[in-house]
Amino acid sequence: MRTISRLGRALTLAALLPAAAAAQQASAPIENSWFWGAGGGRISFPTHFHRIDAPTINADWLITRQRWALQVYAAQAYFTDSSTVADPNSSGLRKALITDLRRVGFQGIVFLPNWTWFRPYAGVGYSFNYIKQAEPIGTFFNNAAARDSAEQRVNSAKSKAKATFSGGFMITWHKFAPYAQYTVMPTKGTGDWLINGDGATSFWEVGLRYNFGSSIERVK
Repeated sequence: MRTISRLGRALTLAALLPAAAAAQQASAPIENSWFWGAGGGRISFPTHFHRIDAPTINADWLITRQRWALQVYAAQAYFTDSSTVADPNSSGLRKALITDLRRVGFQGIVFLPNWTWFRPYAGVGYSFNYIKQAEPIGTFFNNAAARDSAEQRVNSAKSKAKATFSGGFMITWHKFAPYAQYTVMPTKGTGDWLINGDGATSFWEVGLRYNFGSSIERVK
């Protein structure tokens, strides 16, 4: 009888394990999935004059495996302020009006030790950054060639590609995944870019991702 009882308990446990695993997967679907997400936050970056803080919006695409993921994103910050570029035809620096920053990029993510629903991660990537609009400030130029040179220098300083370093977490609930992420982009001493002050550029982001299904084609 003891043997039959033990066998019955073993069979019951074996029957419950797949159900428990399925329930866990239903509550936290993340491995081998692809997510679309959107959010917002703040950017803080330095110029020659001061540090600028501005609101941002962003969208991303996240492809996950068990311990790592690939993130592709686009973002825009909204502001109007001033910066400088080198200009040998003036006092050495030419003041410029700058408006908005657009970013597209990617990063590899490693998931850190986690709980079922809480997924901290760290990432390293690359960002392509573009000032939406920039123009020299002031109307005094020695000649037309000096004016054209200033405009060319400002236009050349609108874009720059930079490495990024991130840390964040996701909270998985069914197919939804709220997230928060902090990113640092070194920009100190970038004299050929309009974001050129002392210190680094940082981004705070919060948002929501949605799991659209498996990122691996199942063999039928």
